[in-house]
Order: sequence, then C-alpha cells, then structure tokens
Amino acid sequence: MWWRSIQTAGLILGAWLVVSANAFVVLFGVRLRHSHCRGLAMKPLAILGLLLWNTAAFSADIAGQEMKLPTAERQVRVTYFHAPGEAKRPAALLLHGGGSFDRRLQDYASYASSLANAGIDAYLVYYYGDGQSAYDFTTSYVQWAKLVGDLADHLMQQPQSNGKVGLVGFSNGGTLATGAAALDPKINAAVIYYGTPPYWLRRHVDHYPPLLILHGDADAVIPAEAGKELARRAEEVGTDVDLVIYPGESHGFGSNITAKNGNDALTRTVAFLQKQLLGRVKE
Repeated sequence: MWWRSIQTAGLILGAWLVVSANAFVVLFGVRLRHSHCRGLAMKPLAILGLLLWNTAAFSADIAGQEMKLPTAERQVRVTYFHAPGEAKRPAALLLHGGGSFDRRLQDYASYASSLANAGIDAYLVYYYGDGQSAYDFTTSYVQWAKLVGDLADHLMQQPQSNGKVGLVGFSNGGTLATGAAALDPKINAAVIYYGTPPYWLRRHVDHYPPLLILHGDADAVIPAEAGKELARRAEEVGTDVDLVIYPGESHGFGSNITAKNGNDALTRTVAFLQKQLLGRVKE
C-alpha cells in the first residue's frame, strides 16, 4: 500500500545516507582529520540519514486508546485508533474470533493502525460481557449482533463521523459481522474473514451491505464452503459481493499482515472500505 511504499523508500534512503556518511569518513578521514570542516560536513548527512530511518520506521504506527462506548445493554470496551487529521471520517469496528484479540494483540493493533493510516477510525471491539467467552457464541449471538449495531449507530452520530461505518470480522467475529449487518441496514460495508452466514439469527435475511469475503481453501476450522455459501446468499438478495479464496491458506491468516496473503487481504480490505466508506476508487 502507498504508505508502506513510502516507509520502505525512507528506510532505503536513510540506510544509504548513513552508510555513505560512514564510508566517506573511512575513505577520507585522514585528509579531513586536520580540517575544521570535517564535523560540519559529515554530521548533517549522517543525522539526516538517521532521521529518515527513524521516521520511516515509526511514522505508520498509531497507538490505540482504551475507552468504553455505550450500547443499549452495557458499556463496551474498545481500543480506538484515531485516523490522522480532524476531517470527518468513517469508522470500522473490528470483531475478534473465539480467543478475543489478546492471543495476537500486537498483530491486530498493527492491522487497526493500518486502517487508521488509510483515513478510517478503527476500533478493536471486545464484545464479550463479564464471564462470557466463545462458549456463549450461539446463545448470545443475537444479543452481540444488536450490541455491534448499537456501537455503529453511536459512532455515526459523533461529530467526527462522515455518517458511515463498516465492520471487519475474523472467524466468529466474521460470522457476528454478518448478523449485525443483516440486522442494522445503516451499516455500510462488511469484511468477513473466514466467517459464515448468520445461521444463529434463525430468520430469513433479505439484506446485506456490500461484502468482501476472505477465506483460505485449506481452512479446517471454518471450511471455505461457508464463505462461498455466504456469497451465494448475499448475491441472491442483490448484494455486491467480492469473494477471494486463498489457495493453501488455513484459518487465522488475516491478522498476520506481514505474510503475503495476510498483507494482500489487508490491501483489499483498505481498498474496499475506502470505496464503500469514503468514495475512493483505487486506480
């Protein structure tokens, strides 16, 4: 993605400047040893290289802020990643799988930071209540889906919002996102990583927002057929669907954005959400 290209270019340029400065000292140090200009000549070049190195290495990182947001049922813990600037902007709610975000917290934080850098406020949503876990998924599904809808409605009403919210769900969170999006027609888009149709709504679904469905064909936890079925059901009710199946990829690849397929899925997610929530189309 564009900011990663800038980051890489900065790293390369910074490294080249540092190495060039050091090489210059090695080659011409004897001649410059008696020159009053030696320090003045070399320090700015080396310092510039180090500044570019450090800026490129860290400028893409956005720190998350812990907070709670209101719903009709209860306050919900989230980690908020603020998109740069103060212009009105959309939001994306990230929904975890069965093990919550904590198993790979840094990976999900990097994922959310990438969305924020793309101009979309990102929220890691801890939707479990006190004492709840993945074992409560089927019995609490409708309750959690309504809770996600409440969060989306709340964010749309905030002064920084452009009035649009998308969902990004992983595994159980992907399945939860399909239910929340089916119940709340104000949700504008959903990205479903290795999820299923919203079986636990136990009702006919006649609406989905535009969907991006990402699945691996070697997924032994939620087989890729579930993603294909979701795509078929959504298309039957007139939804725009983009289904991407990754050959040889297993469950859980989406949070590893440094790997090839994880990074490709993130790139697709950013482009999809920018189109649906910001009206930007990648050329």
